[in-house]
Amino acid sequence: MKVRRRVIVLWGVATGLGAACSWKVSTGGPILHARWSLLVVLALWAVAWLVAAAATFRLPLPGAVVLIVLAAVAIRAVAVVGTPNTSDDVYRYAWDGRVQAHGIDPYAAPPIAPGLSRLRDTWLWPDARGCAALGRPPGCTRINRPSDRTIYPPVAEAWFAAVHAVGGDGGTEKVWQLAGFGVDLVTIGLLLVALRRWRRDVRWVALYALCPAAVFEFVHNAHVDGLAVTLLIGAFCVAIPPARRAPSAWRDVAVGLLIGAAALVKLYPALLLVPVLCLPRPEPWRSLARAGTAAAGLAALAYSPHVLAVGPRVVGYLPGYLREEHYSGGGRFLLAGAVGLGGDVATVAALIALIATITWVVHRRPDAPRAGAVLLVALFLVTTPVQPWYAVSAVALGSLAAWPAPAAVVVAGYPYYFAVILDYRHTLGLGRLCYGAALGVVVAAAAARRLRREHPGQVERPTAVEAAVASGAVPGGVHRPSVAVGVDEGLEPAGGRLSTASLQHRP
Repeated sequence: MKVRRRVIVLWGVATGLGAACSWKVSTGGPILHARWSLLVVLALWAVAWLVAAAATFRLPLPGAVVLIVLAAVAIRAVAVVGTPNTSDDVYRYAWDGRVQAHGIDPYAAPPIAPGLSRLRDTWLWPDARGCAALGRPPGCTRINRPSDRTIYPPVAEAWFAAVHAVGGDGGTEKVWQLAGFGVDLVTIGLLLVALRRWRRDVRWVALYALCPAAVFEFVHNAHVDGLAVTLLIGAFCVAIPPARRAPSAWRDVAVGLLIGAAALVKLYPALLLVPVLCLPRPEPWRSLARAGTAAAGLAALAYSPHVLAVGPRVVGYLPGYLREEHYSGGGRFLLAGAVGLGGDVATVAALIALIATITWVVHRRPDAPRAGAVLLVALFLVTTPVQPWYAVSAVALGSLAAWPAPAAVVVAGYPYYFAVILDYRHTLGLGRLCYGAALGVVVAAAAARRLRREHPGQVERPTAVEAAVASGAVPGGVHRPSVAVGVDEGLEPAGGRLSTASLQHRP
């Protein structure tokens, strides 16, 4: 009892510190003013997150889930106090939503087009005094890349139109932050359902629910990536039927539609069609064909009205983005550059690494959540994006896969992002160092997991989660929990993967 009390106090202090950090970064002012001090607060928040997530497994069920949800709501509620301070993407969202509300295709013209001047207001296009307050010259706009057409795919554009319909032309950042808040709570709810269906300890939801990047990026900065994560978790939730129901072809179609919708918010989730092969299905390749066809059909349906309206301009700023981020020239692949590879050679090396990961997934067939998390971690370590919020999707799948290693990837992105924004002179070296460290953590975690599987006798006592399973505290227990279930593994039946039979005869 005394140990449990200490754990509860530790968990409370860590989550309280997380809420305080959430408030601090929300009200800390723009990154160009707060500079590196903002990163220091985020680093402190990350430490609090990892401590709270680890302590969660010492909390008893079901009270632990209630505490996690309450803490998740609290740290998100204070995140909407201030305006977005490390990204201006939300202003492009608002503009695209406004353009669509006036019957104009968002891919038709850039924001500075004279024909769109009637849609401008003093929020997105401040007057001289407003521009001075932003530290910009007269005639400025809050919208990034105002001379370029939008880059966002159709489902993202539909989301912008929907949020604008709620907030209207007078809507400001708060409307978008609250929309992100609501979507992120849906993600947490879906994670709880998915964890039960995949027969894992529901306390793994803490890895995502308390994640600073999820709160800061999806709620405070209102990034649309949060919607993509919701759709992805929804796909993994739908993939496994409720107890005593067999998988069906229509379930594969639904998975494909959800993954396809996520890819129409941000393109990279299309990679997660591959884990459909890892679902407990009697004919996995047919399941993949059904899911892939559904995703492709949705993409065709979503893009067709825009193609008819604007033709090839529907690609928007994507080619320019790839050039700006140095992907087209191979300069963005930091880890390839760290070993002396550059240009086309770096691009080829990155493709080989990604193809090798896909091949491993197809050959080894880990369960689908772990396969998805591995693919996303590999993608972000290969492409080393400036934007740290991309990797939050890997944390969400890591939560479902009971695999904490993706946390290293999202943490690695922040020093690099700050260095780019603040024009740090050693940006390239810092980026390579951070992503290299993340790669080291992922490799070390994989090696430790392999060692535990090969030498299970070295573990002298069960972890907290195993003890909970043994005592019946974890609902939906399994035949044989893996050795390190509280640290690295999920609750999986013998053989390491859910089987179709186990799904049809679950208690």
